[in-house]
Amino acid sequence: MMDSRHLTALLLVAGLACEPAARPCPAGTVAHAERARTLVAAARGSRVGPAIAGASPTICFGGHARGTVRPDGVVVLADSLDHAAATARLAHQWMHVADGLHQFPAADVPCDRQLAAALAAEARAIVAEIEVCDELACDAAPFTFAAEVRAAAPAERAGLVLARLQAEPEADGLAVLVRDYRTRCPGGAEPRRSE
Repeated sequence: MMDSRHLTALLLVAGLACEPAARPCPAGTVAHAERARTLVAAARGSRVGPAIAGASPTICFGGHARGTVRPDGVVVLADSLDHAAATARLAHQWMHVADGLHQFPAADVPCDRQLAAALAAEARAIVAEIEVCDELACDAAPFTFAAEVRAAAPAERAGLVLARLQAEPEADGLAVLVRDYRTRCPGGAEPRRSE
């Protein structure tokens, strides 16, 4: 008969064996295993670490944008980001992978429900990036409204960012971001405009 310690060890080994293989980096980007490991450790050790539990995504470096998640779940971070900013951006993008946003939209789910869920997930990820950046003392805030988010009670932060996303301001590229979600799933509700 197998005792619980042996069963736990067996499940742990089986889980490690089942962890997905790293995906290749897209053209124009490179893998940097040591930097990726350092960023993963920092993100897991941050206050948002529990929200990004599980296997880390493949992380590649390159490009000029701060970072993105590709449809295959590969996270691409800009080479130019310093450690604190890259860790904060990784936390944001990793939350997208954990939430499945890289696979948006899903088939056979009404777009209005998907858009609402995607914007809520985006708001949580933006808050995570702001919080990690604050925790690690980034040289510059990742969003112009970061101080407003930090001043809000933690339980109110995602709602504050969600309201900003729904208003689709041009600042911080939020309007482009929301339009991209709407373009990818065009059957959703029309945006609410703030006057």
